[in-house]
Parts: sequence; structure tokens; C-alpha cells
Amino acid sequence: MAAMQSRDYTTARELLEQVVRDYPGTTCADSAPAEIERAMAGEAIVARVHFDYNVADITDAAAGTLQRKADVLRAYPEIRLRIEGHCDERGSLEYNQALGLRRAQAAMEYLGSLGIDAGRLDVVTFGEERPLATGSNESAWRQNRRGEFVVTDGDI
Repeated sequence: MAAMQSRDYTTARELLEQVVRDYPGTTCADSAPAEIERAMAGEAIVARVHFDYNVADITDAAAGTLQRKADVLRAYPEIRLRIEGHCDERGSLEYNQALGLRRAQAAMEYLGSLGIDAGRLDVVTFGEERPLATGSNESAWRQNRRGEFVVTDGDI
């Protein structure tokens, strides 16, 4: 499926669920549950974590996301991830580069505490350079204070 190959796991899951609904009893629908499970694993792997303002602490919500990510990483030991640290626009460029790096490292360390080998994880910072949301308000800032996860090797 093209959506799985392009790592658009949400679209893949939605299409597979539609096949199950619209074409029950077909070979495609019968094989869909295993593929839906794979797509859900992919969604967990690329799920973002968010951070509070001016800190790199793992929130309870982020911990839950990282726990699901660790479960998938244990099931797919060939996967390697790049963890990207991001910030909102407030603060100097240099400060945000350093904060983004601390955020990516915090996510890596948390995954390590869950038994994931750090050798499977790379970290990079983008600071404020790649905003997810535009705007100078709390809604945009909240979305931009994040860690993103990119599969660099292996596949779901």
C-alpha cells in the first residue's frame, strides 16, 4: 500500500478500516486487521511529544506516547529513529537551538530508561527553524514545542 510505503500511517489505517467496513468477507478485508495493526504501530512510532514552555521535561502525556513508542521499537528491533527537538519562536536562536537539543535528548533518555538501546536513536535540534504552526500565540507556541520522530532505518 502506497500510504504505508510513504510512512503516512494514519491514511493507511483509515483506508484499511474502510476496506473492512465496505468489503467484508473479501480476501483484502480479511487480511486488513494485521495491516491495521502495522499502521497503528507506525502511528505510534512517528507520534509527536510536546513540551511545556522553556523546559525539556517529559510530561505525563509525553511519557505515555514514549511508552507506546518503546513497545513498537521492541517489536521492530530493526527500526532506527531520529529524534528532532523543536521550540517556539520565543528566545534567541542560540537558546532555542540548545533547548531543542535538550528536548530531543530528554526523549532519547526516556526511551533508554524503557530499555531502548541509544544506538538506535539519533538526536538533532531545529530550535525554532521548523515551526509546525504559524502565529505568535499560545496555540501556535504549544504545537511548536515538540519532539518529532523520523524512521531512518528499518520498517514497520
